[in-house]
Amino acid sequence: MAAAAVAMVQWLAPSALSQLEAMAGDVAWRTGATQRPERRVVVVDIDEASLRANGPWPWPRTAMADLAERLARAGAAVQVYDIGFPDPRPGDAALAAAWSRRPVVLGQLFSLDTTVTPEAGTIAGRLAASGCPEFAPKGHGAYGTAAELLTVRPAVGHMTPRIEGDGVVRQLPALICHRGAAYSSLSLAALWRLAQPDQDTEAASADPALAPDWQWHVAAEQGVGTSPLAPAAWLSSPSFPGLVVPLDERGNLRVPYRVDRKAIASISAAKVLAGDTDTALLKGAVVVVGATAFGVGDVVATPHAAVAAGLEVHVQTLVGLLDRRIPYEPRMARLLQVLAGVALAGILLLVAVRPGGRNAQRLPAVGLALALLVWLASSASLLGADLWLPWAPVALFVLAAAGALAIVEHGITLLQRERLSAHLGAYLPRPVAQRLMSSDPTGRIQVEERDVSVLVADIRNFSAFAAHRPAEETVALLHAFSSIAVDVVERHGGVVERVAGDSILAVWNAFSQCEAHPEQAMAAARELLSATRTLLTSNRLETDGGLVQPLALGIGLESGTAIVGSFGPARRRAHAALGEPVSIASRLQEMTIDLSVPILAGPRLAAALRADSTESLGEYLLEGLGRHCRIYAPAGWAELVPVDPGWATAATAGERQSESRAWTRWNHSGLMSAVAAGRSSSRSRFGPRNA
Repeated sequence: MAAAAVAMVQWLAPSALSQLEAMAGDVAWRTGATQRPERRVVVVDIDEASLRANGPWPWPRTAMADLAERLARAGAAVQVYDIGFPDPRPGDAALAAAWSRRPVVLGQLFSLDTTVTPEAGTIAGRLAASGCPEFAPKGHGAYGTAAELLTVRPAVGHMTPRIEGDGVVRQLPALICHRGAAYSSLSLAALWRLAQPDQDTEAASADPALAPDWQWHVAAEQGVGTSPLAPAAWLSSPSFPGLVVPLDERGNLRVPYRVDRKAIASISAAKVLAGDTDTALLKGAVVVVGATAFGVGDVVATPHAAVAAGLEVHVQTLVGLLDRRIPYEPRMARLLQVLAGVALAGILLLVAVRPGGRNAQRLPAVGLALALLVWLASSASLLGADLWLPWAPVALFVLAAAGALAIVEHGITLLQRERLSAHLGAYLPRPVAQRLMSSDPTGRIQVEERDVSVLVADIRNFSAFAAHRPAEETVALLHAFSSIAVDVVERHGGVVERVAGDSILAVWNAFSQCEAHPEQAMAAARELLSATRTLLTSNRLETDGGLVQPLALGIGLESGTAIVGSFGPARRRAHAALGEPVSIASRLQEMTIDLSVPILAGPRLAAALRADSTESLGEYLLEGLGRHCRIYAPAGWAELVPVDPGWATAATAGERQSESRAWTRWNHSGLMSAVAAGRSSSRSRFGPRNA
């Protein structure tokens, strides 16, 4: 998906990525530009001071002849004029005579715009090779050179730049095709002229200027033996064996802005004309004569400056040609992008599958770091190996892939958290699980006092049942019982605090406010007894030795103040509800066996219920407590006792209700207290009908 997104961006907005790469390349040129003084190429600058000393531009041709004479006497190897001389003017003969003493390269300007077709001067400097390469842009008019100035047969090169959308000149057309002939750029013409022994080099087909011998080559026409790192096209010259000038598929030569502006030697033309400078700097140098004065209008933007003279472009290109270091984009750059993308995707996947968590946070940082690494690698290849490698699609892919993987990891993390929360909610009370999911582990005591109601339920005779039944059947029974118990308790607003084998402990008002928690606990006890009746009575147990007591449910209830919370070290925490109501409810559940009453309630819970909803069973000394405690049963509790056909003749509901009233009268007669006193140290068991 990330690769598809990048492909869509490249299709819909290709210029956006290329512009980003160009701006990043400008940063690389500025940061990597050498400060070493450049003395092979020297600029003679027609600056503001020159205009003040010698008048406004254009100067008389005699003044230009004087400048050319002084440069020749100073020993300049080649005079390169980044200036056009399209119109014939007085003094052309004197200027031509001055140029005849040293090699000269003149500039001409082509129009690449079909709507602008100037025709001025004579177009000269066509290549010796016939025809035009397909990649060369077409010139639709030009500003050439006055015919009389061409009598000295200078080399001629075009000064036409490629101005990009942001106004910066980063490339030059190496060749321009005009009327079926190819013309080289000013820097290429200057380099070629520098290699010629004298000015009498043979011209081609009556051209008034010298004909450079540049030859073009296209990688697609060279066969399968071409290196993947070869440029899309290139120029060569018999005058420079082994020299390759790389070009892109549009025939552009990328300008190497490798030299800092301050490192380029520059002399004011006014000082040269006045003889007020040391001309030793000019001896043996390629002298580029151009204008930086604001009034001349030869202003462009370069990676080094937003406002720069056009001659800087040609000077930087000429220096790159002398060093044989012209940056270019390999013809297999797209393949390199794909390979880099695959490698970086592998790194991201390794990070994504790395154990240890926090991948959702780690992946965006890794993606950003890899994108930055891609840009740095591209900048390093540009400055160190002269390779212009498009990096923006790869960096965008890495960022998109990292973001996508982070989203997936975040989704997986959320899913795992939900699963963990669900599991915690199954083993712990849900409010506790939610609190744990939203907080960091801690080893502190986290408890609070709450006025709660507690329910403790336990299956009677379960040990005997488990001893005579397969483990699968025992587990199935426990599963069914706990499922019913959790549903009943939660339906009545309680929370199951603990499930331990055949018993459960539930609390009300422990985690959320519940005003009527005693009534809810009693209602839950009644429903739980009724809901589990079929389950427990259907699992009868008969052995060879005779009839064994059936399964039944005993429930103890009590209200009071309890401590609810977590404690223990951070690596192993325990959650519990502790306090007197829990102890009393647990003891009452055990006494349901002795009293053969399925539900017993403590005094505080009974006091919170309606007076006619419970029956007092007297006071008992509960095990582990130092005082007597009055015990209550729900009114009409006999209706809650299941009918067991395995015992004596079944009694009707009316008889059981009559027995309930008899029990009450017996309890009120005071006999129960005596029985309770006798049970303080030991307990006797009664059958279900002995009440």
